Amino acid sequence: MPVSGISASRTFNQKDFIDPQASHTPASQSAARVRRSTAQDASNQEKRSGWTFLPQSSRRNSLAPLGDRELQDAMRGAALGGTADKRVQVPDRSSIYPVFDAYRSAINSPEARAWFARQGMDMSTVVVKPGSVSGNVTRDGVTRLETFTATDASGWWRISPRVNATAAALDVEGKGLPYLSDDSDVFSRNMILRWYGVKPPTHDGDLGRVRNELGISDWFTLPANTKAELAKRIETARTAVDSIDQRSILATQLEALLGSKPDDEVLVLSGVMVPIGSTSALASGGATEASLSAVLQSLGLPLPETAAQLRNVLRWLHAGLPPAPALGNYAQLISNPWAPGVLSNADKAYLAGLTQVDPNHKNPSRDLFSGGILDSKTPEELRDRAEFFISQALSRARPQAVWEHIALNRHFRGASGTTGYSSQELMQWAIAAILLQIDPEAPGTPGTVAGYDVYSPANTGRSLAQVREDIEAHLRRKLGNDAKAAPLVAHLFLASAAPEFLVRGVPANLRIGSREWADLRLGVTFAERQGGAGCSRGMRYAQVMALSRLDARNPQEAALLDNYGVNVLLDWGLMQGLYTKPAGGLYTPQQHQQAAGAFDAQRRDLIQALSAFKAPLPTRRDLATDYLQTVFPDLNIAQLQALRVSIADPDERRNMKLSEPRTRSLIETYMSGDLTAGRWMLLAPGEQVPQPPAPKTPYGAKPKLSRSDQAAVDQNVKALNARIARLPDVQALLAGKVDTYLANLKQGLSTTTRQLFANLPLEDRQALEWGDVELFALRSEVDNVPTVEQTGQQVEERKGRKGTLVRSEYKGIVRYFEVFPDKMLIVKREDLPARLKLGGTLEDGLTTYGRWAPSVTQLQKGSQEPFDFTAYSADSVPRPGVKSDGVIIEKLGATLTGVAPVQQGDASALVPDSFSSERSVAIVDRIMQGNFVHHRDTVLAASRGALGLEQQREVLRRNDGILLGMIPFVGAIMELAKGNIVEGTRGLIIDTVGAFVGGAGSGVSTLLKSTKVVAPFGSKVFRVLEKGVAAVSGFLNPLDGSADLLALGAKGVFVVPKLLSKTPRSSVLTALGGVEEKLRTYLGVEAGLKQINADVGGQQSRGTFSGLINGIGVNALHVEGQWYATHPETGLPVGTPLEGVRELVTAAA
Repeated sequence: MPVSGISASRTFNQKDFIDPQASHTPASQSAARVRRSTAQDASNQEKRSGWTFLPQSSRRNSLAPLGDRELQDAMRGAALGGTADKRVQVPDRSSIYPVFDAYRSAINSPEARAWFARQGMDMSTVVVKPGSVSGNVTRDGVTRLETFTATDASGWWRISPRVNATAAALDVEGKGLPYLSDDSDVFSRNMILRWYGVKPPTHDGDLGRVRNELGISDWFTLPANTKAELAKRIETARTAVDSIDQRSILATQLEALLGSKPDDEVLVLSGVMVPIGSTSALASGGATEASLSAVLQSLGLPLPETAAQLRNVLRWLHAGLPPAPALGNYAQLISNPWAPGVLSNADKAYLAGLTQVDPNHKNPSRDLFSGGILDSKTPEELRDRAEFFISQALSRARPQAVWEHIALNRHFRGASGTTGYSSQELMQWAIAAILLQIDPEAPGTPGTVAGYDVYSPANTGRSLAQVREDIEAHLRRKLGNDAKAAPLVAHLFLASAAPEFLVRGVPANLRIGSREWADLRLGVTFAERQGGAGCSRGMRYAQVMALSRLDARNPQEAALLDNYGVNVLLDWGLMQGLYTKPAGGLYTPQQHQQAAGAFDAQRRDLIQALSAFKAPLPTRRDLATDYLQTVFPDLNIAQLQALRVSIADPDERRNMKLSEPRTRSLIETYMSGDLTAGRWMLLAPGEQVPQPPAPKTPYGAKPKLSRSDQAAVDQNVKALNARIARLPDVQALLAGKVDTYLANLKQGLSTTTRQLFANLPLEDRQALEWGDVELFALRSEVDNVPTVEQTGQQVEERKGRKGTLVRSEYKGIVRYFEVFPDKMLIVKREDLPARLKLGGTLEDGLTTYGRWAPSVTQLQKGSQEPFDFTAYSADSVPRPGVKSDGVIIEKLGATLTGVAPVQQGDASALVPDSFSSERSVAIVDRIMQGNFVHHRDTVLAASRGALGLEQQREVLRRNDGILLGMIPFVGAIMELAKGNIVEGTRGLIIDTVGAFVGGAGSGVSTLLKSTKVVAPFGSKVFRVLEKGVAAVSGFLNPLDGSADLLALGAKGVFVVPKLLSKTPRSSVLTALGGVEEKLRTYLGVEAGLKQINADVGGQQSRGTFSGLINGIGVNALHVEGQWYATHPETGLPVGTPLEGVRELVTAAA
């Protein structure tokens, strides 16, 4: 393998990778702007290293008192000329300046500016608050104030960490900070006062108090405790931001190092040094750089040894999660299994029965969406802005008061341990009532919405939008008079049942049951488990898919990620027809292994298909060059191309036709079959053929070569003859090479076409699997040529090889499918007659032969047919409603007779294995053999070179089109024709060099040349067979209530590393729980992991109890005559009173 390395002494600098000329135009700002001083310009140069905060320095710290006094003097003057806030210049040596400068830098970073531009925000109106950013946005000529949060899928969560960390250090009371342009050194007077501990004036009479406080204090000699508090505030922000900057800077440098290296290239990175922040644990003694291995180790990442490993490191450096929304997945109060803070069964029954409380239908949960909230709103609007409308309905004062009353009556205690409820807690009560009144078993098992089975095999091959329409229709029937709220209620259910439906930007043609769908669900599971319930709703499709492409960093993490994929893999196997749904939904470890094996087998087949599409068309020139390299091993291709051969015999040269060249390229001579032994001598570049001396008279004997020249020519010919003897006949080999190439291409197209069939809706898969199937080819008529004179070549040339028509008849229903293998497209036709007219029509015509009278002959004529024949014969996509003239339909082979399914049970629910079944193979094989996209004679002619280079390129271009068609959802996320590759696409199927997150794209040809396979067609997380892990047992139910690792209800097996396979079950969960928490720490999310309480005994104090409630180990506290479970982290009493504790305590006494 090739090896690349870097000098151990080299240190990367940000200026090596960022254009120093890059600039931007700051938005207008109402405040006056002050040009930075020379010192400030220098500080800007310091920040070119990529760090948000300026480097710490003792000199800056020593000058801070002077800057603070200067700022205090400015505050005493015109700044206090009135109650209204003023803008005050911030001295660059003041204590507040480092965090002020960091905030200004963070909000003007290229990423932040790009985000604001995408939202179309007026920067002069922007206000940053702890949980949001607001500003005026103009759309369609209407300007309105809009607020974005880190959980609303706007992408603010990717920008906000730096901005929020610096803003929190400045805005101590969370009032909100305005936008600061990067050339402004003025800041809010009131913010500065608060920062130094002075309360701003609230009215004109309050100005005297502020002046008095500023007069008696001296910011030059701030008290030690004040200095310590301010320093701590800055250090907290610096530590948080440095951590973010470290990953960003490291990723930028590693991307530059990676370049376009192939995956298997070995990297030597052991001596590479990289910059580190001042708050890094590696920055001892004021160090500003550390070894790459040490920095990666501090981040929990290994030192990569190959380019493939480096790509995975980069994915981890880019990985991130938004915070979970305040309302989570809307099911915290009623989640399963029960946990402290979750409502009891009695509470759930009470809420479910609220519909019968009042005969006049005054139901508080049903009234939530009344009052005009849903009026004039279309279902599309309600779906798109569901979070907004739900929040609007639940946050009204009257409903909040009603739910507070209900919570008090149920003796509920919130997170504070008291009956003082937050607004979010009251909203949870309202949501719980809505869900329970529709489905008393809510939230139910994953994948179930009020009895509707989302992952039913019947939904295989359908889009998420189609299934959501069914879910809403199902809910409308249950809602009755409130049916208009179905889109919002579906949103509430799906958040816990199938959260992938709420991810933004999912391509419209993603199909349930496909490999891409499995990857999407895996990424969503990762986000929900790591970031907290509801986390994935703040992400877009590409961001979620990037999570599913992460390779584990160690075996323990691999086990954890494997478990995230258990449910997904089992559902995928069910939809593929690998097994039937077991009673009770409980799968076996064997079924999990069956699904994993099938998933891996499909992946291997698709990789082979991709390799076939990437293989170049074998040509005579390529074959000739390859074989010549075997007899000229010391020469490279360029040197071979420079070699020439010349006729060795002067007499033969003299007697040859003038049109025949005497000296030719070695490669072309071999290609044409003219390189025969004894005839040629080899000429190096610049070498000339030895010539005999010129004759003295025209009549004398022809001069001969000198003895030495003749000896040299003979030796040259002899040496070349030895090489020629080892060369095969490329003319004879070419046909075999082309046949092998076409066979591989057919095999690749067969795989991808079977994948198309496997992604069809279930009813169509059943019809193709068990019905009568016929295949038809379309061609154009041979104009004015009698049938008796038509040649096979004429017919073949007119075939529409791009498409094949498939007809199935099953249970009396006829279905048609247009199959376009190289377009990766199947179109279902529901407008065709039950029987097609085959063979065209025969018409009599007159043909004159020689001097004889005209003879009657038959012409085969086509007719107008409801097909877009251009799509069958060219690269265009079929256009609906188009008819084509002169089309002849011909049957391909005999009918494939229908067979009864071998599986037992309801035939309508049976799922065929459409990817691997004999029927699918037979259909696709007939397409490949009878109507393959490339005609052999055409490809062979192009391979020989007879049609010229451009026609060779046309064949390759078509194969490249097939390759691009394998990328799912080309139209949705990639504009390949324009060479634009958008963020997040590199992980779907191929790794496109140069298209890192946020990077620029390239043209189609460059894309194809730089494409390497990296875990295509399905995440590596599903490939448990490759990871050395063992299926320990089938954990078919949540484990003792401990299961944060399995709290979402793993259906089948629990997979753990072999090194843990002999440990007790609870120890396994505890170990993997620690791995999960470490992963959360890396991703920067905080979600408390429920620990397994293996020992529920221990000492008890008065008024407390430890034991099993509903099979769950809890600690309970006696409060105001009731027993409450305590929160595992805070120890506060939460939820409603526990049932049965009094009896347990009495029995223990």
